[in-house]
Amino acid sequence: MSEQPKPLRILIVDDHAVVRTGLRAVLEDEEGLEVVGEAASAQESLAKVQALHPDVVLMDIRMGQGGDASGIDACRQIRSELPDTQVIMFTSYGERESVLSSVMAGATAFLTKNVGHAQLVEAIRAVGRGESILAPSVTRDVIQRLAELSRAPYGPEDVLSEREKEVMLLIAEGCTNKEIAARLFVSPYTARNHVIRILDKLGLSRRSEAAAQAVRLGLLREK
Repeated sequence: MSEQPKPLRILIVDDHAVVRTGLRAVLEDEEGLEVVGEAASAQESLAKVQALHPDVVLMDIRMGQGGDASGIDACRQIRSELPDTQVIMFTSYGERESVLSSVMAGATAFLTKNVGHAQLVEAIRAVGRGESILAPSVTRDVIQRLAELSRAPYGPEDVLSEREKEVMLLIAEGCTNKEIAARLFVSPYTARNHVIRILDKLGLSRRSEAAAQAVRLGLLREK
């Protein structure tokens, strides 16, 4: 007899208990999916990921903090520290900036909460297979937003070293700090410092803006 594949281990992150309960009920009825835990905040999600090592994190973006940074920042940290754990951003909002920031933080998929049960389950299975899920309209929005940001006057291009331009290219490709470190054969600490210096030199606050600057410098071309 062939060995049964292990179920996909899922962590649900949302600040609304009723949402977590509903998602758990839907997912636990599906063969091959196992909900291993829940978290009500970005900070709690980081601790749960370290303890449970889920395959997929279903992450809300906005969790009662008046902005959309918490889930995105948690996604970035998860993907940096545990690159084998995939993150699906699951939100009521689909603004281009949130989508772009999620992609640049390393999210494998971006879904809005009006998605059907079957679509949600299939997205989780697809992510578990190593696929990325972005609707064509979302992809167009990301490309358009990159183009808009690339035209912004972020500062003189010659302030960056050649190594920093290499790092910018990898940021634009969606690499986490750990992945940048592996590609450039440096430590994750060094990669993190490169990213911080790039943002500081160009007066930027987000990795997505650095990605747009990479487009502007010609390091990354729209396809």
